[in-house]
Amino acid sequence: MNLQQLDHFLALVETQSFSRAADKLHLTQPALSRSISALEEELGGALMDRGKNKKLTALGELALVRARRVRVELAELRRSARILADVEGGTIRLGLGPAPTAMLSVQLLQTMMQRYPAIKVQLSGGTADMQLQELREGAVDALILHRSQVPPDDDLNLELFPPTPLGFVCRAGHPLEHLHELSFAELRKYPLAASGRAMSNQVIHTLNEYFGNRTHFYDAIQYQSNDVNALVELVRSTDAVFFGVLQVARALLEKGELSRLHLSPPLELSSEFLFVTLEGKTMPAALEKIRDWCAGQMGGEPG
Repeated sequence: MNLQQLDHFLALVETQSFSRAADKLHLTQPALSRSISALEEELGGALMDRGKNKKLTALGELALVRARRVRVELAELRRSARILADVEGGTIRLGLGPAPTAMLSVQLLQTMMQRYPAIKVQLSGGTADMQLQELREGAVDALILHRSQVPPDDDLNLELFPPTPLGFVCRAGHPLEHLHELSFAELRKYPLAASGRAMSNQVIHTLNEYFGNRTHFYDAIQYQSNDVNALVELVRSTDAVFFGVLQVARALLEKGELSRLHLSPPLELSSEFLFVTLEGKTMPAALEKIRDWCAGQMGGEPG
């Protein structure tokens, strides 16, 4: 067994195709097949079904966990060597989900510029699946994602941030601004904007129960976008109402350009986000500072 065989196995699992894995590895399909067969022979059993779905066997599942750990350890060894050689010691690469991007990115960059001007910061986005793949491949150092988007895989280290409040927001002067008993019928008079994909089923059920049994809150969402800042700007300039993480509208709430709808009885809802790193990977001191700063931004009640 060698590291190259493990890389070939991981590529096959990640692409679910001998042809795509061979292209990714710049190999011929027969060469890749021989490598996988040699690994299976050494381990004493098949790693996956050779059918269309490429389903892993029990041995394959075990090998996948171990191979990922080996890849992380090897990448960490190479990274540590580069840090000692002073090549990339000052770079932090952080992947953010849509809501964390809207909540954190601008202030995070400003804070890092003021407090740690020598550190390079690279922020990136994308789908949760793509970002998790980038984390495993070493393209990013950590992720901040909604809890519902992260699987409980053994190779991931998950740290839960403080609950982040959810609520309704409208523009200043909106007809709903001063209502204290907001019915779903009143709310439906105006377009509803929300980053619905990041809302958990529990949040949707709670909203349905709050507004009444005939409520179908998710179906009422008219405008959705992964660009949460676009939704907030839509609400600032129209009669649309935003539902989601209140922190994304914090600056405009503090300026008085947006107003939070305070319901009676109060509706207490929150969303949960995770700081995701790879198990066994050493966290740089700068990344720890970023994690702690982000945790401090997540809590609290803006507006």
